[in-house]
Amino acid sequence: MKIWRYLSVLLFGLLFTMSSFGGSTVSANEKIVYHVPIEETVEKGLSAFLERALTTAEAADADLVVFEVNTPGGAVDAAGEIAKLLSDSPIKTVAYVNNRALSAGAYISLSADEIYMVPSATMGSAAVIDSTGNAAGKKAQSYWLAAMKTAAEQNGRDPIYAQAMADVDIDLPEYGAEKGKLLTFTAEQAKKAGYSEGTVSGKAELYSILGVEDADIRSIEESFPEKLARFLTNPIVVPILLTIAGIGIVMELFSPGFGIPGSLESPVLSYSSMVTLSPVSPDTNR
Repeated sequence: MKIWRYLSVLLFGLLFTMSSFGGSTVSANEKIVYHVPIEETVEKGLSAFLERALTTAEAADADLVVFEVNTPGGAVDAAGEIAKLLSDSPIKTVAYVNNRALSAGAYISLSADEIYMVPSATMGSAAVIDSTGNAAGKKAQSYWLAAMKTAAEQNGRDPIYAQAMADVDIDLPEYGAEKGKLLTFTAEQAKKAGYSEGTVSGKAELYSILGVEDADIRSIEESFPEKLARFLTNPIVVPILLTIAGIGIVMELFSPGFGIPGSLESPVLSYSSMVTLSPVSPDTNR
């Protein structure tokens, strides 16, 4: 009787061990995918958010990061930082263009390993402009054309199209970009030119094509401090902060003592000078 009891305990223990081992194998084989939004204007705050997102994905040993892109563009320096984050990441990255990837958005998308677009999406129109809305100087233009070319080449794409997105002197009439016009791809044109891996109807089809429909899909959203940082580093907001600082200086000069203008002046100036730094020029955006 005791023998059967011992055998029963041994058998139960063996079955428990086998079931635990099997469960652990399934868990270990499950893919981890992070879904991260790139929305609105590209600025320093967005760069900080995406750095956190990629750090989180790397710490979780993720298999893939999907960036859902919908942006009209933004600051050159911030776009450069984001592109470097994507290029340096050991994790496979995919740009999922859901609406538009214009200007800085095009550059960021080209820095991803793969690009997929919804049927109505557009990508391109990436000329460098200054804070007045005019074309930037030759130095900035040269830098930007080289950056676009490199982004295309690093993932095996023909650089002529990336350069045509930023240079009106490149003539590509077959894609609606005659001389004098910037190239902006439709989803169909991007696929034809080898600038997208495919056109998808939505996230479900994208995940299916990528083979991660059964993966552990994790979304990362911006925290409140990151949203605040994005607002304060927005290329439209920065000049307003500088204007407020200027008014504070004038009021302080003509007001005796130390008042509210003086208390606002120092932090606003310090913050504004920090956020407008750029490797190209202080006010260069795209």
